[in-house]
Amino acid sequence: MNRLINLVAVFAILFLLGSCSKDSDDPAMPTEKSKILVNYPWRMTSVTDLSGKTIATSLLNMETKAIAEYMDIQFQANNVTKALERNTSQVLNGGTWYLIDDSTTLDIAVSGFSGKFTVAELTNSKLRLKRVMPVGGVDTETYMVFEPVIK
Repeated sequence: MNRLINLVAVFAILFLLGSCSKDSDDPAMPTEKSKILVNYPWRMTSVTDLSGKTIATSLLNMETKAIAEYMDIQFQANNVTKALERNTSQVLNGGTWYLIDDSTTLDIAVSGFSGKFTVAELTNSKLRLKRVMPVGGVDTETYMVFEPVIK
């Protein structure tokens, strides 16, 4: 009987130790924002000024027009990003992405779409990136507004 009580006590202790979770401070662990980014490809729906007024596509530079009209941007968990052609999902371009500065800045390195973008909003339904870009030939603070592509 004594042996049975000791055996039950050992199993109870092992069970309790095994069920305790260990907090991880691993910087490689994805943040909530990075998990949202990799859920779906993102499609630029508009470029706005800081007040939210939509900027006409004709006033944007060639690279921004191409993203707005032809591409979806896909962020992958391994920090690879791809520009996909909207209709065929063919990879047109690729590079890397990182969320830095406590997930307030999205650092993207893709030909034609590189730089550090302030993450103004990131939810499951919207991504707004703040960036100075040429609008009608004048550098202007803008928001690039993206929505997830759910197929």
